[in-house]
Amino acid sequence: MVLTYPAPVPCRRLLLLVLVGVLGACGSHPDASQRTAAGRQRQARDLARRAGLSIDVQDFLARYAAASGEHFEVTYAPSSAGTTIVLVQDPPRRRVDLVTPPVTRSIFVNRNGTFNCALDNQKWTCQKSAQQESTPGLLSTADVQHEVSQLQAAKSDYTFRVSSRKMAGASARCLAVTPRQGAAAKGSQSQWCLSPEGAVLLYEGGATADPLKAVRYTTRVDDRRLQLPAAPEPVPPGS
Repeated sequence: MVLTYPAPVPCRRLLLLVLVGVLGACGSHPDASQRTAAGRQRQARDLARRAGLSIDVQDFLARYAAASGEHFEVTYAPSSAGTTIVLVQDPPRRRVDLVTPPVTRSIFVNRNGTFNCALDNQKWTCQKSAQQESTPGLLSTADVQHEVSQLQAAKSDYTFRVSSRKMAGASARCLAVTPRQGAAAKGSQSQWCLSPEGAVLLYEGGATADPLKAVRYTTRVDDRRLQLPAAPEPVPPGS
């Protein structure tokens, strides 16, 4: 799904699970979304602590994990292919736009399910997705042990440094991940930046061809942006 880019360190699965929490449906009620986000925040912090990562890195991963319970809108710079991504979130509702002029394709998640919409020739059409979003669960005990070992391996092969900077008008926290000289790590330097609410404002380096860079960010969400732009059409039989 949108924004599920590969991470540069062996903790890729943990970071992707956290991101699924941002984009997936986290409950049918705002309180459920917040409870899920709080659980993920505690678990991400505990994983990083058990792996021996610094307090700064623990805080960074906890901030990232808690993003699923926050409201914000972020617009990213166009990719080299000319596609602009916009993420709007007011839990449990979410919207992701992929704008490649003159066509816009959007994914809406609300209490009634997941909807795929498209704006083409100045006309919106929507269809309910046959594959509904499910509430993401926390990691099992076996998963926790696996992720801790992966993070410990990452600590051996990479250095982690957290700093602050301004991005898209927000006070961002950034995590720079750099391979250690002579280590067995087979990766390149990368950097993640998060807003105070945990939204991704920057990802660059690693295996990504294009950096993901926010050009506009706000915590003021227009309710109209999260409403379906057209009545959904029936799902075709066999879909």
